[in-house]
Amino acid sequence: MKDLIFITAFCPTEQQEKALEKCLDVVLKTGMHVAIISHSHIPFHIQKKCHYYFYDHLNDISDDYNLLGHQSFSFEGGVIHSRFFNKYFYGFAIYRMFCMASQIAINFGYENIHHIEYDLEITDPSIFLENSIHLEQYDSVIYTGTGNEHGFLFGPCKSFKVKSLPEQFKNYNRDFIDTKMRTLEPRQLEVLTKELFMESGKVLFQPFPTQKYRKSSNFYNRNLHYTIFFNPQDDTLNIFWKSIKDSEEEIVVIVNKETVYNIKIKPYHWHIRPLGKFDEIDHIRIDNSNKILYEKSFDQELREVYKVKSYVTFHEKNN
Repeated sequence: MKDLIFITAFCPTEQQEKALEKCLDVVLKTGMHVAIISHSHIPFHIQKKCHYYFYDHLNDISDDYNLLGHQSFSFEGGVIHSRFFNKYFYGFAIYRMFCMASQIAINFGYENIHHIEYDLEITDPSIFLENSIHLEQYDSVIYTGTGNEHGFLFGPCKSFKVKSLPEQFKNYNRDFIDTKMRTLEPRQLEVLTKELFMESGKVLFQPFPTQKYRKSSNFYNRNLHYTIFFNPQDDTLNIFWKSIKDSEEEIVVIVNKETVYNIKIKPYHWHIRPLGKFDEIDHIRIDNSNKILYEKSFDQELREVYKVKSYVTFHEKNN
């Protein structure tokens, strides 16, 4: 067997475990060998289905805002710009898994490896066989939004030749990732990954094959659907929340450990709520009915960071 498919996973909930098993059952139809590299323990019956299973105890994540990428949300009146839609940088954890899978491939004689994330819904597994053929002429096959080197890398699926693996995929170097991420614009791990592929060999760029892959919705516990941001027009700190649930949800925001805001949000709606003058806010906690979702304390230095890294701009009104 010359091809290894490796699935990177972090599945702390039953819903995510089911997504992993569904993904695994599809890729096994290719007849290729499959490895799961996970930062959470995986049920034994799922482990038994694959050829290799590796649990990494260190889910190395960071909340350093210098590593977080910018995201935005546009609404009728303006745009929210924020680095804090992402609550953590996961690049260290992801590259640890890349390196583990690469060493399995190198040591056990595989010629090609194909990477997918556990929550990718694969409708046609023949894509791996097609990529294996492409790798006879190319060193890697990756997907971008434009189908060429100028587009944004679609990270959850890619294929590459083992003998052409970038050094940073073979040998884990945390300092390299940390240093490079601080210089990239846009500050996204996908930008670094694409750059490494292009430096390591001949890349076949492809448009995302929507007829064969489908990215699932973000799981609730990833906390990507909300942020707190500064409004420079009235100097307030605000919360933005976009529902990704099919039922009404209620969140509680506690400001300075004493002022409580109860917010009800309809399914798939978004909501903005001012929380008070930012210079008077030292602490924020966001809860749902089950647990604390997010907690942040502000000193003056961090408060100034939020003012320039998480804020709203408004469209000019035409008179």
